Amino acid sequence: MVEQPEFGQLLKTLRQERGLSQAEVAEGGMSTAYLSRLESGARRPTAKVLDHLTRRLGVPASVFQGTHTSLLGQALASASSSDDTDDAIRLLGEAVQAGSGEDLSLRWLSLWKLAQLHAKQGKRHDELGAARELTELSDRLEVSTLQVRSRTLLARCLRAVGDIDEARAVARAALRTTDHGAVPVADTIRAQLVLVSLEAESGLITEARRLADQLLEPIDVLPPVLRAEALWSAANVRIRQGDYPGAAELLQRALTELPSHDELMLRLRLAASSLYLQMIPRRVAEAQRWLAEAERVLYLFGGPLHRQELLVIKAHLAFHQRDLEQAKALCEQLTDALPQLTFRDRIRLEVLAHQIRILEGDREAGVRRIEELAQEAQSASNVHLASEIWRTLAETLAWASDRQAAPSLRKPSNLHEGVTR
Repeated sequence: MVEQPEFGQLLKTLRQERGLSQAEVAEGGMSTAYLSRLESGARRPTAKVLDHLTRRLGVPASVFQGTHTSLLGQALASASSSDDTDDAIRLLGEAVQAGSGEDLSLRWLSLWKLAQLHAKQGKRHDELGAARELTELSDRLEVSTLQVRSRTLLARCLRAVGDIDEARAVARAALRTTDHGAVPVADTIRAQLVLVSLEAESGLITEARRLADQLLEPIDVLPPVLRAEALWSAANVRIRQGDYPGAAELLQRALTELPSHDELMLRLRLAASSLYLQMIPRRVAEAQRWLAEAERVLYLFGGPLHRQELLVIKAHLAFHQRDLEQAKALCEQLTDALPQLTFRDRIRLEVLAHQIRILEGDREAGVRRIEELAQEAQSASNVHLASEIWRTLAETLAWASDRQAAPSLRKPSNLHEGVTR
């Protein structure tokens, strides 16, 4: 077995990469204080403790039987301690490619880290490739927890690139696996969260609502971070149902009950701002408020992808505030970032650019491109996005007609009014 302090360092890395707290890992097998001493290198694990840790982390015991001569092990250690993401990706990529005969569990862990690094840079197709290999490896290892985590990640990646049908099938497979193995509750919930979003985007709102309500039943006993994500997910479904008061209530709970978790705090504020802009009538004041809150912490805790997401929401916000020049400038600024955006954000941003085009007088070209984008969303089985695009086109054409009839008019009719009531 790996000796201390290397054991503790590996244990901490495994725990953090899974997004687990010390309390979640220690639960049912040891005290949090004891786990802390293990991670610091102050205590050596017993056989019983090692068995508990492998079950909670979802890894085979061989992970803790590393060798100093392992190419993958060396690359993983170097990548995990490096501040240079490009260098870490190069090290891990080369090691994974060359180390096909090494311990499968160590290979799985290396690919998991590589997927995280690709995600950090917005390399969505590279992340997808790593997720596919992770899924294959988890099946070879026959470890239920790894199978669920790999499939949950794969479903997220497929959703991000717009393959809704396969993503939904993979998410359902992840949940089926939770029924047959000893999988931590947190992993089951993460798989459910992904499936809720996919069902909603596919237009299966009744099923999405049923799954979302299931998540809310044990809400008070969920870990704080998962509780906030479950509330946000349920709010998202209610918006798609047109239950805007219910969505606002759940969003407020998610934002006010959020624990001190900097990255999630930023993500939820960005998500809240976007969701408020999807309500009818659009709640522009609330969207602006939460976007400002997100921007305050962005440069402390956010990365390049968070900055891009903020700019996307800013562009939509400027449009609904009727500042077409600012909205257009932001759309043009984000042109180079389109490959890094999710399928949904890319489509919505392109729609916005052509809404502006219509309002500037190029009606025929703008309408034609928005219709093409609606068809693209429909072909990807993203029924909700396609419906949103058609509604958006109708609103834009109504506003364009109002502007043409009265050039001084700068707001749409009450039916489509973009201000808070």
